[in-house]
Amino acid sequence: MSKKILVVHCSPRTNGNSSMLADEFIKGAAQAGNQVECIDVGCAHIAGCMACEYCFKHDGRCVQQDDMQQFYPLLREYDVLVWATPLYFYNFPAQLRAFQDRMFCQIGKPFTIKQTALLLCFEDSDMARAEPTVASYRVCADYCKLENLGEVLVNNVYEKGAIEGNPGLQAAFDLGASIS
Repeated sequence: MSKKILVVHCSPRTNGNSSMLADEFIKGAAQAGNQVECIDVGCAHIAGCMACEYCFKHDGRCVQQDDMQQFYPLLREYDVLVWATPLYFYNFPAQLRAFQDRMFCQIGKPFTIKQTALLLCFEDSDMARAEPTVASYRVCADYCKLENLGEVLVNNVYEKGAIEGNPGLQAAFDLGASIS
């Protein structure tokens, strides 16, 4: 049975390393017969959650009227959520954090997402530098009761296109192809 997969790409650098990683995942997932959509939140105008709890009393609607409004319907129709992101200052980029914070509104009206995956690339040569970010991803997945389908971590890539030819691209393709 095919899945509906939403890839959330969050780098403000267009066609960069995390974008290339996402593209390979998407190719694999589509080849496996899945419906895949990629949204780019790297340049979206999304404010952080205000913890006002407006969404609790208004069927999951957020009081803030910004670019996040276009993404909420997607979060309520997809089965799988894939994060495609660079590592900035040893954490998720602020653009992604704002998106994630605003997912708080699912308490008022739950999303349909049941599974998740992580595609992460970063400059540092030490893979251990990504461990706190990966741990954060895993804790969130566990808390939200999302099955973790896998993680692809690619280090030693910084300059745009540095990921070209990296085995991580094949790993991303394979992860996408494994979902059905």
